[in-house]
Amino acid sequence: MYVCICNDVKEKQIQAAIASGIDTLDGLKDTLDVATCCGCCEPMVNDYLDEHQAKLEVLAYAV
Repeated sequence: MYVCICNDVKEKQIQAAIASGIDTLDGLKDTLDVATCCGCCEPMVNDYLDEHQAKLEVLAYAV
């Protein structure tokens, strides 16, 4: 699924970048150019980042 139509960025690309350690909006902007044009995709990108952070918190409590 396309998340950033302006820069042709798909959901899987964002998820892969986050999984590789790019876990900030600025990092994703620098790497994928996501949310650098019209900005309509920024809320969705932030949702992916929030989901990632929530998973990290769950793992931290499990330890």
